[in-house]
Amino acid sequence: MQMIRNAWSAVARSDELGERPLGRTLFGEAMVLFRTADGTPVALGAVCPHKSAPLDLGAITNNRIACPYHGLEFDPAGRCVHIPGQEHIPASLRVASWPCIEALGLVWAWPGDPARIGATRPPELAQFGAPGWTYFHGQTSLFPAAIDRVLDNLADPAHTSFVHARTIGGADAACIPLDVSETPDSITISRWIENSRPVPVMATYGNFSGTVDRWQVYHLRLPNISVVDFGAIPTAAPRDEATRDRYYRTYSFAALTPADAHSKHYFWLVLRNFADGDVEVSAQMHDAYLATFAEDIELLARIEAVRGHEHAPAENLLGIDRGTIRLRRALAARRAAEQHD
Repeated sequence: MQMIRNAWSAVARSDELGERPLGRTLFGEAMVLFRTADGTPVALGAVCPHKSAPLDLGAITNNRIACPYHGLEFDPAGRCVHIPGQEHIPASLRVASWPCIEALGLVWAWPGDPARIGATRPPELAQFGAPGWTYFHGQTSLFPAAIDRVLDNLADPAHTSFVHARTIGGADAACIPLDVSETPDSITISRWIENSRPVPVMATYGNFSGTVDRWQVYHLRLPNISVVDFGAIPTAAPRDEATRDRYYRTYSFAALTPADAHSKHYFWLVLRNFADGDVEVSAQMHDAYLATFAEDIELLARIEAVRGHEHAPAENLLGIDRGTIRLRRALAARRAAEQHD
């Protein structure tokens, strides 16, 4: 399946890039990530065009990365600018260079046509760094499933009652219908579960004394961003934004980037409006989210083993798959437009 490349794609947490180069497979390509002396992030092809040595095993000197095999040096534009013992540098000695930018504590690269960047920027979150909101970044995860498989999962609140019964799901949501809306650049799937018991994570941190009305709002920002607005208020309380912000509320942000055709990187962070600045709560929630992801990973890996080849059986989509259907149509349109370009 064609990977959509004309978009900002997360390639690392900002704190992953330091004095040493970082090797990472992205869009099926070996890439090396590093910073120049002024902190600017760089993403280059990691295979030296001389004898295919891995540049991520090299050293960073004078804003260049040096090949560990014979010392060829490449600048942030991917050009070879130094060959030990040789003055002439063939023009063919260069590697790919992807434009980079930082936002939300992540490094983003543009693996497609740079002419298509225009005024586009990575996504923003109004709550990121805002008073009363605490955030933490999760460890980068590699999901053993194609990016479309994981996007399907993120467009599907219905699965939480079954896959995540021990963490964020609740049986009382299983039969609640989903609302689906769409714009040219996004798909939103949502529902309210009324007069329900707080799910485990809300019971731990929400300080509710009775039943709640809780919401799940899954925002998919095409082609590769998920923002899940998840929270609860006391049953029958007003549902305006100010009231929601007074009670338990989290935003789970995920940027999905293909590693290859059958696996993808999952860069994530969580914002919350409770336990402000409490590092212990952040650590507890980090572990709880990892447990939730593990539930997804186990299932998606098995699905990938069935669906990740050309002889996969046909699917039978249901009413609960309205979000998935719209997502697939939108991604197909993006792919077609990119192929046409």
